[in-house]
Amino acid sequence: MCYNFYNANGLIGAEYFIRASPQGRIAMNYGQRMRFYRLTAFIMLFIILSCSFMSMCSLVFAANGQDKPQTEAVSALLFDARRGQVILSKAADELSHSSLANRIMAVLITLEKADVEAMVTASKDAANTENATLNLTVGEKYAVKNLLYALLLTGSPDAAIALAEYVGGSEEGFVNMMNEYAANLGMTDTVFVNCTGAYHENQVTTANDIAKLMKYALSNSNFNRFFGTQAKPWYDKEKTLLLTNTNNMFWSYPGTDGGLTASINNEIQSLVTTATKNNMRLVCVLLDIPTKNMYTDSIAYLDYGFNNYLYGTLVTAGVSQRTITVGGQDLNLVATTDVYYIYPKGQNFIKSVDINIDESKLKPPITRSTLVGMLTFTLMDDTVINVELYPDREILPQKTTRQILADRLRENKELLYLITFLIIIEIIILIYRTGRFIRKKVLKVQARKITRGRFN
Repeated sequence: MCYNFYNANGLIGAEYFIRASPQGRIAMNYGQRMRFYRLTAFIMLFIILSCSFMSMCSLVFAANGQDKPQTEAVSALLFDARRGQVILSKAADELSHSSLANRIMAVLITLEKADVEAMVTASKDAANTENATLNLTVGEKYAVKNLLYALLLTGSPDAAIALAEYVGGSEEGFVNMMNEYAANLGMTDTVFVNCTGAYHENQVTTANDIAKLMKYALSNSNFNRFFGTQAKPWYDKEKTLLLTNTNNMFWSYPGTDGGLTASINNEIQSLVTTATKNNMRLVCVLLDIPTKNMYTDSIAYLDYGFNNYLYGTLVTAGVSQRTITVGGQDLNLVATTDVYYIYPKGQNFIKSVDINIDESKLKPPITRSTLVGMLTFTLMDDTVINVELYPDREILPQKTTRQILADRLRENKELLYLITFLIIIEIIILIYRTGRFIRKKVLKVQARKITRGRFN
């Protein structure tokens, strides 16, 4: 029997009895274990959810640019070489007096306007250029390609003047060409005053304009060949020099396949570097950066691009993008070449897709070379990619019986020749028989006349 009373421990009789008895202690131990298991499970679930939340937060922070590298450059850009998609940007429209654009533009124009094997006669102005490095001999002839290497690798101002005079007639004429090229490429914030890159208060450019220039220049295979050169010997009558690219990224960053540097003074540099990994070529432009930071910041920018972006297929050639009906026949619209783009890892990076069909082109005859539509992708960074669409087969107008017969005869020329031969034979036989028939008639008439003459 159990009585309900409070003891010194504050327990009522029944509860005291339960805890005091062996059976009660077993029941209490079981209950405590269950509470312990539930508490442990709750703690583990809390830890798992917390880790998941922190992981999601880290992805969001990365997407928001929390992990983007910083640079000491006044302005900077990291972009895709093929399409120009921007990955990183800092004050890209800030005006700069960097001579980087001068050297790139001078090399590009020379490659497009001159034969690299041609010979250039050094003028007095070229030989006496301020800060000359080649010690050109007045009246001596030098190959265009050697002067280009000197300009691109070391920024030789005497090589720049010699090339400018050869291509443009004079430095002034060449500078006019440089400004015309800049205008045609949409380099709206760039003004060239000289071809050497020497400081002038009115000579300016921006990282955005250099990106436009580089995107165009890199589409030129000859430019790529010169731009990717690490060193080249320079020969003249008195000495031999080894011209070495001033961009040390060639020797410090794997995958580097192009680059040059430019500076107004020893403390501040500008440089452009291209590197390729996993079929993705990136371009890093840093303007007006302290010399001590120029390579570490370039590496940080390129590492960020290669570690966080992928190069993939946007549209596959030959795959139907839309099926339309023309004259009761289905027609697939396809791209004729693969279309690529770069995108952040884990995202398709596509904001919207639009397709426009030119209805005026949907009338027979339709050939595979007929442009009938445009597929437009807008990416999350507002890059617009237009993909031309073509039919995957031909649709020709309905033919008449005569056209079908003529086509078949053209397809079977041997049969045509045989029929022609037989027709000619038939004509010959007909002519022969007709001739015999006429001859017989004539003979009969003549015989009648002779017979009548005798009787008369």
